[in-house]
Amino acid sequence: MLRAQLLLYGAVIAACGSSQGSPSAAKPTPLSFEPFGVPQYTSHDVFVGGVSPVIVMSHRISRDGGMTWGALDPRVGVPTRVAVAGGTLLTYAPSAGLMRFDPAGTSVATVTGAPTYTSDGTWRVDPSTGKFVVFNGVDNELSFETASGWRASSLPQPTPTETQPYIQDVESNGSTVLTISGWGVHRSHDGGMTWQLVTASVPNAGRDLLVLGDGRFLLFGGMTSYIFDATGAAAGTVAGVVADQGDASACADGAIVVHDKRSTDLGATWHPLIASGDLSMIVERIGCAGDTYWMLARSDSWGYRLVKFKPGTAQLAAGDWETDPITWASDSPQLLRMTDGTFLAAGLAWRDGDPSWALRVLPARAWTAGSLVLGVDGSTFYASADGGATWTAEHGTGPAPDQVDGFARTADGAVLVSTFTGGGDASGDHWHAQVWRSTDMGASWSSVYSGDASRPAGGGDITGEAHRFVGVAADGTWVATDAVSHDSGATWKKSNVENDHSVAFLTPHGRLLATLPGSSPTDDLWRLYDDGGAGKLVGTYTLKLGDTAVQGSALASVAFDEDGYAYVAGGTPYVQLWKSTEPLDAP
Repeated sequence: MLRAQLLLYGAVIAACGSSQGSPSAAKPTPLSFEPFGVPQYTSHDVFVGGVSPVIVMSHRISRDGGMTWGALDPRVGVPTRVAVAGGTLLTYAPSAGLMRFDPAGTSVATVTGAPTYTSDGTWRVDPSTGKFVVFNGVDNELSFETASGWRASSLPQPTPTETQPYIQDVESNGSTVLTISGWGVHRSHDGGMTWQLVTASVPNAGRDLLVLGDGRFLLFGGMTSYIFDATGAAAGTVAGVVADQGDASACADGAIVVHDKRSTDLGATWHPLIASGDLSMIVERIGCAGDTYWMLARSDSWGYRLVKFKPGTAQLAAGDWETDPITWASDSPQLLRMTDGTFLAAGLAWRDGDPSWALRVLPARAWTAGSLVLGVDGSTFYASADGGATWTAEHGTGPAPDQVDGFARTADGAVLVSTFTGGGDASGDHWHAQVWRSTDMGASWSSVYSGDASRPAGGGDITGEAHRFVGVAADGTWVATDAVSHDSGATWKKSNVENDHSVAFLTPHGRLLATLPGSSPTDDLWRLYDDGGAGKLVGTYTLKLGDTAVQGSALASVAFDEDGYAYVAGGTPYVQLWKSTEPLDAP
């Protein structure tokens, strides 16, 4: 929204002055970019089950722990849950019913004879036999698959008139079958042929039975969690976590995961998997397969991220899980580069040498200087002193977060942010530029520059000055798109930039990279100027990313490394880094 506003209203302020560069510098030369680093696929997918190395998502399957992927057999449909027994995958589809399929994808077998009350949420699997167990969610009916067909079963009635136990869950550890219903908890040691009441009362309990790695059961999802030993006998309680059925998973390493938390002590204590501070990331779905956890995480800023996590590792890895050809996408995300070489883009982090991107909760727009990252999301400022790992919301009165346009950090550690707005009314066009200063990372602000310009309706001369702030050079010079200031914004000197207050970037070596929007890549160029624009024109560039010619003003941002190479981010369907084939900001 802000960029569109700047282009709409800023375009009428055409800069004057000569580029003062050589004729060769004014002549457009091609600047090519090529893919760099590991691509990150950004699709929305859901983990539905698996056991290492087999991973099943709602739309694909991996047989090597998530390194490569293939499509699911169309007969399987879009599963919401899958069980694994003896190397065979078991699932359900409304069109086909219960089915078994092998991970190699060579066969899919539909199970016949299942009861009519079979549905997506009412089937379970006996891990010792690989046979299905189905229950009726209302009436007193269960059914066990056997080698010779299906065997009906029912729970013992408390009274002859009670016929509807409302069975909520059934699970088996291979030797004991446990149920939770309105009649309490029952167990069976003979495959459902006979049942014994364990307890009729489980106050504040949930309705989700989990089988732990050691064969114990946990009744989960309520304010109180109930533990049952491997024989189904009651074995105590722990404080619970309220969760819907299916939200939690018991993992092979003994942990329980639910929402964005992990517990290794049956829920007595919980530890967040995504510790982002005040900036929230929601885990929509989590599960585990072998020693790997899979999460579908979502942020308001960047949408969905499919993430894998291994306990004991430092990062939540986003991974390279697709093989589609890499192509450029014009809706490029903002790109930041930290002083340690870490790139931040679209809620992800990567450094050269990392095997995959890592989840990094980021605001919608962010800027960095050293290890400090300042961001805005909606109407809130966020600050991070650790490279975006954790965030603190800052509510100091000052610039409107959703209008912040530029960012810089001065030599004394203060933070500068700018706003630049424009509009029109019956009297004409008006522009307002302002720079704010904070010494406490956004907790409080003071205005250190304010400028206004206007032009009467119907045309005429522009009165006043409104300089769109870009950043601060190493020598302390304030740089705007059309001027520089050597006294912190008190006075300004017109620069030599051919620019109209549109997209511009200050390079690490104090050069200004400016754009002048055009109708095509051949006239929408990058122009590079020395001394923040006060110096000569260094070069003029047409841009090409892979095989695609790109308009310079379409890029959300550009980052530079120590050798002067330029980087941008964008790709379909990836977040992909692109690196210039030659340095642009050489020392």
